[in-house]
Amino acid sequence: MECPVTSRWWRRNALSLVALCVLLPVTFGIVALNEWSRWDVGHPTKPLSVGPGESTEYDAATIGPATAEFVDGDDSAPAGTRIVRASVAVAPGDEPIACITPLLRETEGAKRQWNEASAELDREYDPDLRTYCDSEGTDQHSLTLEYLVPEDATGPFAIEVAAPAELPQFVRLVVEP
Repeated sequence: MECPVTSRWWRRNALSLVALCVLLPVTFGIVALNEWSRWDVGHPTKPLSVGPGESTEYDAATIGPATAEFVDGDDSAPAGTRIVRASVAVAPGDEPIACITPLLRETEGAKRQWNEASAELDREYDPDLRTYCDSEGTDQHSLTLEYLVPEDATGPFAIEVAAPAELPQFVRLVVEP
């Protein structure tokens, strides 16, 4: 037996309940989309891929070509690791380019990534070696980067160069040691 009070309540509020069922998920979706659409503004999420031996224009500068090689027999590398030494040519335009210290990433397999590690290696300081773009000079230079990678990392790799002014776009230079 149906309760007359309950059925009247459902009939009186049917339109409001349907509107609530539709508007509540739509509201949550709009809020989520609004928040996530701005997420990549400060993060390198849009790669500009550059093949081996090639260069590209980025932040009014020419980035590349890049090279990499495994450094064998270096006693400063911890057991179970290898050193990948990389070089990236940087030719600023009329204005200097500021960039974050580049990452090294596997392009296949687990796609692991490594931070530049020259400070972790037992070496004397060399003021002529640059591991980041000179944000005050417009002279052409090369970044000299050293990465500690596990022995099982064989490449190919990509060196990822990001300028804060150009994020979310960044340069991904493919290298094969």
